[in-house]
Amino acid sequence: MRSAREEPIKVPEHRSSSHDGGQEQDQPPSHDIEGENEPYDSMPFDVELDGHRQPGIEEVEDEYDVWSRFAIKRSQEGQGLDPWGPFADEEEWELVKWLFRHVGQTGIEEFTKLPITSKLRTSFTSKYTLMKAIDKLPQSAEWNLKAITIEGDLLGQDGQRQTEEAELWLRNPIDCIRERYDEMWTTDWWWEMQNRLPEGAAVVPVILASDKTSLSQFRGDQEVWPVYLTVGNISKDVRRQPSKHACVLLGYLPTTKLECFSKSTRSLERYNLFHYCMTQILEPMVEAGKKGIPMTCPDGYVHCLFPILAAYVADFPEQCLIACCKESRCPKCTATLPLRTLEMPKHTLKNLKKHQQGNMQTKEFEDKLGLRAVYEPFWATLPHSDIFQSITPDILHQLHKGVFKDHIVAWCTELIGEEELDARFRAMTLYAGLHHFKKGISKRKQWTGGDQKELQRVFLGVIAGTVDSRVLAAVRGVLDFIYYAQYQSHTEATLHKMDDALKLFHQNKAVFIDLGIRSDFNIPKIHSMVHYTASIRLFGSADGFNTELPERLHIDLAKHAYRASNKRDYVIQMTKWLRRQDSLYLQDLFLTWHHSLKTDGNDLSNPDNPLDSSESGSESDSESGDEHLGARCPEPKGPMPTLHTDVLIRRLDRFIMINKHHGYFLPSLCPLPNTPLSYVQERHQAPLLVQTLEAFLRANFPMTRQPIRIRSFDRIDVFKYITILAPSHQHISDAKRLFKIRVSPELPPRDARKRPSPAIFDTALIIEDPEQFTGTGVVGTRVGQIKVIFKLPPSSNLGKTRHPLAYIHWFRPLQSFDDQAKMFRLTRSSRQHGPNAEVIPVDRILRPCHIIPQWGGQVANRDVTDVDKFLLNRYIDLDLFNRLPTTGT
Repeated sequence: MRSAREEPIKVPEHRSSSHDGGQEQDQPPSHDIEGENEPYDSMPFDVELDGHRQPGIEEVEDEYDVWSRFAIKRSQEGQGLDPWGPFADEEEWELVKWLFRHVGQTGIEEFTKLPITSKLRTSFTSKYTLMKAIDKLPQSAEWNLKAITIEGDLLGQDGQRQTEEAELWLRNPIDCIRERYDEMWTTDWWWEMQNRLPEGAAVVPVILASDKTSLSQFRGDQEVWPVYLTVGNISKDVRRQPSKHACVLLGYLPTTKLECFSKSTRSLERYNLFHYCMTQILEPMVEAGKKGIPMTCPDGYVHCLFPILAAYVADFPEQCLIACCKESRCPKCTATLPLRTLEMPKHTLKNLKKHQQGNMQTKEFEDKLGLRAVYEPFWATLPHSDIFQSITPDILHQLHKGVFKDHIVAWCTELIGEEELDARFRAMTLYAGLHHFKKGISKRKQWTGGDQKELQRVFLGVIAGTVDSRVLAAVRGVLDFIYYAQYQSHTEATLHKMDDALKLFHQNKAVFIDLGIRSDFNIPKIHSMVHYTASIRLFGSADGFNTELPERLHIDLAKHAYRASNKRDYVIQMTKWLRRQDSLYLQDLFLTWHHSLKTDGNDLSNPDNPLDSSESGSESDSESGDEHLGARCPEPKGPMPTLHTDVLIRRLDRFIMINKHHGYFLPSLCPLPNTPLSYVQERHQAPLLVQTLEAFLRANFPMTRQPIRIRSFDRIDVFKYITILAPSHQHISDAKRLFKIRVSPELPPRDARKRPSPAIFDTALIIEDPEQFTGTGVVGTRVGQIKVIFKLPPSSNLGKTRHPLAYIHWFRPLQSFDDQAKMFRLTRSSRQHGPNAEVIPVDRILRPCHIIPQWGGQVANRDVTDVDKFLLNRYIDLDLFNRLPTTGT
């Protein structure tokens, strides 16, 4: 950055005050973070003391992978500690985790001073001694502090230029990559990059994300600017889970207000400060990207890896900041070109240099090219990187919030009117997991990304019948595009459908101009949609680069860390708190793995030779060391560390599996056992339950000696819900999916001041003809409303069925289709002036579905029970969106 200088930094003692602002007992006269009396082996920062630097774990162990299965074990053995060290045993370790996770700094100190705590005889006696013990645990990449002195353009009273001090907290990206390398996958970008590198080299696609966030909720202006790093070799399903620690905090950018600059130049200088700091953070990647670095891969061999900036995840203002362009321009393309070519970074740098040297007029530079005067962008020196290509789609801000909520919803509200639109949302039918906007949407002030997604699930059905057909088509084009953009896996067919959806919007968008809602469509976020399919072909599906992850990481890596500080000089305290959190996580992984090895009866006495006898001869030539490329590291015996492996298995064990992929779950404890049929008929609005149950039993037990007769005083076990286990889908999720179907009558309120809870009888897709149903699509299925889910009690003489039963009211078959909304029309099916009812086994229930009432004119105060026309909502989730056809044929 211009007018900036870097100073070597030693963390001063006066900045190392304890988090709760008080001096602790049992504490020597030094400070909690660093001090002269603190031993070198617990220093968290890469600072210089007497010419010596604290070695990292990688250097101590002489290994390239800090996650090496025996690195922690060797370190503990070297210090003479048992696996729980420096803590006494497993119980004390669990106590330490609980304290650090749920109790604040002051609370920990108070806990250690309680009289009953002394009876526990823990190895720590104060907060200070506990923190010192945690500091002895394995550590992740070290934190470094670089001080920046910024020289402004304003003069002080002494006639000298004013200066401002800023702090840049950072970690080495190469160290962070070493800690997080995992399995690989392939995209067009990967193949292209692999062809540029030497034979035998491997690519590490570096994915960066940054986003400024506020720390204080009600007062003050404290904020931080985190930069996160992950790599594309890790599966996106893992990257998107904060608990997996696959995305690491790389640094905190300074958030100084730059008051040493005049207001006219302050905005530009923020651009320069950002690029200067990012240059400092990513400096280790320059040499590593040119020559490669040796690193242990998941196959156990050491390869030469090239960390290359592949993608940058950011919202639109930050995308423009990265691309050095104005916010009125697209950060990925110029106005005259569909996409920036590979030569565009060089061309942009050439224009920046021309303007710096005075060989380009400011009018051409700013107005025509739309550039900002950032003459040294951080990406200029990164090898093999194309920053414009690296800017990825942002589903959250561009689609959910921008195109849909800020534009489509606002335009339709103006057309329909707030009162009518609110009435339609209030009258919306219920569905498990669907947010019900009881007060409408017009008066709502705060909108989250989740709220915007909930709006999308019902919006098309809400406006159907109230707007012009072209408006409906334009809205449908946007919704289809957003839903396809959320696919986790794409084919050329789905990408073509994305393009078709975007074309549908553009073909019909002129209706908003005709109706006087818009005068033009020069909207950057709408323009950004043109880049989605190209980015997906380059880097994979857009859900792997959503800004929802950085927003979620702010909670753990910024807000929680800030709350653990004393709110004064908080960044240094945040980095230490985060380092300790990482240490606890690393140790917990090791202990989980260590316990699994002991449980399996494996011998831990010889970690250097854990190979099977069948492999010992083939690897005998690798004893010279692991540094050489192609050398094999010893394989661990037992599973790799994990904290979450058996959670899903335990949940799936509860399900009754109909086949390999489909099943259901009912609570083991029935909430309404031995309930009379007469009571169920009245409360569940099931007038034909007795007749249909009798017909079902006669059809399924035809060989009984006596004719089956059901009476109203016979009893059944009634359940309030059933959970359906559905198979995974390549476009939606690799995991099996759970759907809940609720069956509950009206319930009296617990509080006399409140109204009764309304009855909930969910609708579902039911397999009507198993021979026609192929597992995909809706052929052979029919919509029915589930009124009762029940079992025949073992004590009854009614017989025993293989599966629980469900009493349903049918809708008419899926034959009528609305060509404008592209949804099936539904009406209730009747028989002999009553509902068309049937009892079926629950294994025929495919999944729940959502129906949207069609009011015709204005909703007013009409009740949904008076409506007999519905639309089968294909936007309720991605599974139905993919399953339901868009044509009636």
